[in-house]
Amino acid sequence: MREFISISAIAIAFAYFVTFGAAIFMALDNEMHWAFAFGAFVGLILLRLWPLLPVFAFFGADAIWGWPWWLALLLATPISIYIVSHYWVRLTDWFRRPSSQQGV
Repeated sequence: MREFISISAIAIAFAYFVTFGAAIFMALDNEMHWAFAFGAFVGLILLRLWPLLPVFAFFGADAIWGWPWWLALLLATPISIYIVSHYWVRLTDWFRRPSSQQGV
């Protein structure tokens, strides 16, 4: 039973990330040529412009696929929670960092 649950969780996560990535690509593809859209998608990831990913996913699901706004928001929310928590931890760590000592 545990194996079934593990495999099901992996399959659901895979389907979610494929849907999320397809929504981003379709949003970019609607605005530019598919080759430029692919380059922009790769650039978003390589340049670590994470906050733009849920925005494009929402736009792709809402405007391109015609999903209701609340369903498109459900698609973008899990990644948004991860991004906000990531930047929150980075910011609070920066504030808690001890001042560097001069000399030895």
